[in-house]
Amino acid sequence: MAIDKIPPGLANSPALAGNGKYKGPAQGSEAKSASSPVTSQDSVSLTPEAQRLSQVQQSLASAPAPDNSARLEALKKAINEGSYQVDSERLAANISRFEQDIETLYP
Repeated sequence: MAIDKIPPGLANSPALAGNGKYKGPAQGSEAKSASSPVTSQDSVSLTPEAQRLSQVQQSLASAPAPDNSARLEALKKAINEGSYQVDSERLAANISRFEQDIETLYP
């Protein structure tokens, strides 16, 4: 199936620029600008917070994973034996703290 009509906004698309089938007014101007050197440069600067976050991410990525297998096995055993007790006050406090954290992130 051939698509012969290009919407007006896509006529200048770089993906179609090299395609000889679709010739529009933008191709002539692109050919002129392609021969002239580009003098402007883009630059990116990171805030100190972003740089620190990057360092933390790198250190976490290189750190070994914690070994929680003994704790996990103890929890599995307690659950299977029916001896695991949920600390409802601790659970409620953690849920409340979690909700407060969300509210500070998304006011």
